[in-house]
Amino acid sequence: MSNAVATTDTKSLGQLNKHLRIDGELMGSYELWDFFRPEPAVNNNNTYDLWVLRARMGALLTTPVVEVYGQAQYIGLYDLPNDSVAVPGGPLGLGAGYFLINQESTNVHDIFLKQGFAKIKLDSMGIHGASIKLGRFAFADGLEYKTGIAKFDALKQRRIGQRLIGGFNAIYVGRSFDGFSIAYDQPAFNWTVSGLRPTQGALSADGQKQIEDINMIYTALTAKKDAVVPGVEGRLFYINYDDDRDTQVVDNRSLETRPRLNEEKVDLHTIGAHLLSLQQVGPGSIDSLLWGAYQFGRWTDQDHQAWAISAELGYQWSRLPFKPWLRAIYYQSSGDGNAEDNTHKTFFSMVPSGRIFAKFPFFDQMNIRDAFIELNVTPTEKSQVSINLHHLTLANDNDLLYRGLGASTKSGAFGYVGKLSGGSSDVGQLIDISFRYIFNKQLAMRMYYGRAFGGNVIQHNFKGKHNANSFWADFTFSF
Repeated sequence: MSNAVATTDTKSLGQLNKHLRIDGELMGSYELWDFFRPEPAVNNNNTYDLWVLRARMGALLTTPVVEVYGQAQYIGLYDLPNDSVAVPGGPLGLGAGYFLINQESTNVHDIFLKQGFAKIKLDSMGIHGASIKLGRFAFADGLEYKTGIAKFDALKQRRIGQRLIGGFNAIYVGRSFDGFSIAYDQPAFNWTVSGLRPTQGALSADGQKQIEDINMIYTALTAKKDAVVPGVEGRLFYINYDDDRDTQVVDNRSLETRPRLNEEKVDLHTIGAHLLSLQQVGPGSIDSLLWGAYQFGRWTDQDHQAWAISAELGYQWSRLPFKPWLRAIYYQSSGDGNAEDNTHKTFFSMVPSGRIFAKFPFFDQMNIRDAFIELNVTPTEKSQVSINLHHLTLANDNDLLYRGLGASTKSGAFGYVGKLSGGSSDVGQLIDISFRYIFNKQLAMRMYYGRAFGGNVIQHNFKGKHNANSFWADFTFSF
């Protein structure tokens, strides 16, 4: 869902004095799933609904030298389906995934520390713009700074941020990170270095525990918008992902030949870059984005070499009614063409906010071509409608169709599952419609509907029903 609709700053509501501020959020959501259905299979109920309640409360203490922030979260997942983890077939939609990960319970809830960190400002030591953050915090790759320009920042949040590391708000439970983050922020550039361990979350309601067997190093150097070229931002980044959890890897090898990570770990290096441009042209503005990443390292007992790219172009007619904004996007990530050649070539998306890039998550960013057209319109200053038309194919039909949101637990599930291609690359088409409305400074709502038309890959795995629907609506009160 686009975040291009302008919002009004509400910080004053919880500002108790010049040093202390409290904030909070109450979110309620309803989801209706009509997923693909395997047949014959046991527990293949593909149609169900569920409810979500999430509450957050935080307090921020600010001084010239340090900021201290603490935030607690309550999460409740209700009416999860107990007959939708098909055998064979696996979880039929996210509701079934929630049920499976949360000890096969239909109603789960928990309260845990979502964030708790201290941010030390180094200006007083003469290092202007430098800070060190220690503790548990939200982290999103690609969002190291904001320009203050609503449209530019919205593009970053929707199409760059949290593509490889994230998960704070894209899914209900969310995902935080324990560790440190050092930032050196100057008018022309931002340099960030972080050491991170993800918490549980994503599908697991037990978000308190740290996943200590995943270690990540992230660094990015960002040339800010207008610093080098007018209207253009550029970033170079590097990520090391090290994972030796007690779980079995998922790839295109046979189940019995896939090593466990606590015996043969995943140790990947990702280098990448993006260029984002926003320019005024004629009666509107043109935007363009290039994002790319290359990976190398070890995938258990195999070498790893993989890549991913995204190229995007858009134009918004700002003087026309509804301010139509048309964008064309092409994303492709590499797949593995030979499971026996000792080189793993499937791009791995690590711990992303996957539902940002696949709102109807029957696919993800691994071994996929996603070519789509997006139309955004703004009927009023408080509302926005987004319509996407996707054509989905596998990058390599000798590999799997992957779906997942990354690691949710310390052990057990890998975080991704894969389906055989059946010798075809045709995944299908997806039409999705998103709507957002801001009632006032504190209250907002979102609605989403997606319709998937399964191609040969889906039909090979879901013989009972190969079209699917997803609907959700949520309301958020925040201050």
